[in-house]
Amino acid sequence: MFQSRWGFHPCDYSTYRKLKFLHHVYLKAVQMARAWERWKRKDPHNRVMRRRIRNDQGQVIGYESPVPLAEPQLCSLFTKKVLEKRHVDKHGNVFRDGFHEETLVTDDPGIVLNFSAARRPVKEPSEVRAMRLSAEAIDGLYEQAQQWMRAVN
Repeated sequence: MFQSRWGFHPCDYSTYRKLKFLHHVYLKAVQMARAWERWKRKDPHNRVMRRRIRNDQGQVIGYESPVPLAEPQLCSLFTKKVLEKRHVDKHGNVFRDGFHEETLVTDDPGIVLNFSAARRPVKEPSEVRAMRLSAEAIDGLYEQAQQWMRAVN
């Protein structure tokens, strides 16, 4: 527990900054997972980008040949691919025995709650909620998130 001029916090400022960065990376992981799901829902022949061809007045006069879109990257720190058993495919066909389809699971190890608690001070020390992650776990996740961000950018 740490005291600031606004009240009492469950962690110090450096740990708060790490939680803020981890929260940013987690939100980016969720965003990238949703982009992957949108990409996965499309048929392979529709996973393309067609650039517009414009004339000198800026009007669209045609399209270039389609360029395949790459599979969106996923955050290995918070997102995992799993096989889910389904019985109906995206075209409405029913399979009695079912089939396995690749889906994503985005796991939050407590970053959102810890970040929320760290940024809101309370008046009394007895009202401070304990952190769900230890300082060592936050440091480990922070290092992994920094490595992942360097690899992506």
